[in-house]
Amino acid sequence: MARAMHIISTLDDCFHNYIVGQCTEAVILGTLCTIGMMLLRLDYALMLGTFVGMMALIPIIGPYIGAAVGCIMLFSISPAKSLEFLIYLFLLQQVEGNLIYPHTVGSKLKLPGLWVLGAVLIGGGMMGISGMVLFVPLTAALYRLVGEWVRRDPRLVKSAVEKT
Repeated sequence: MARAMHIISTLDDCFHNYIVGQCTEAVILGTLCTIGMMLLRLDYALMLGTFVGMMALIPIIGPYIGAAVGCIMLFSISPAKSLEFLIYLFLLQQVEGNLIYPHTVGSKLKLPGLWVLGAVLIGGGMMGISGMVLFVPLTAALYRLVGEWVRRDPRLVKSAVEKT
């Protein structure tokens, strides 16, 4: 019974930290979007930065929704500003997806960035959007539980290495 409660507690902690990490990442993205738009002197910087940050909470399609809404709004003012926004947002999404997201969410979960990326890819491949959302905290919980197991009985690692 104690072991089951420990596993449930670990899962709860990992899911909680994942949600906090996702929200932190969305705030960072929204803030960077707003600041970049202000530096580029684009209209509606605060509103679009906030919207892009909120849309970052939706896996996969969220960034596209944020980009589409911002593009349409800025296109009504100037097609050139709309293009500037799209280029800036594309570059920002690359930085966010490859650096900020794995580091922010990974640090909250105490999971290396490569494991976060792997969990998103495998979860997305197996179950689509819901798999991406579920697999990151599940992988973190498994990573933590296996780490505890190995630290508790290091002979397990030694015997596994000897067999290979």
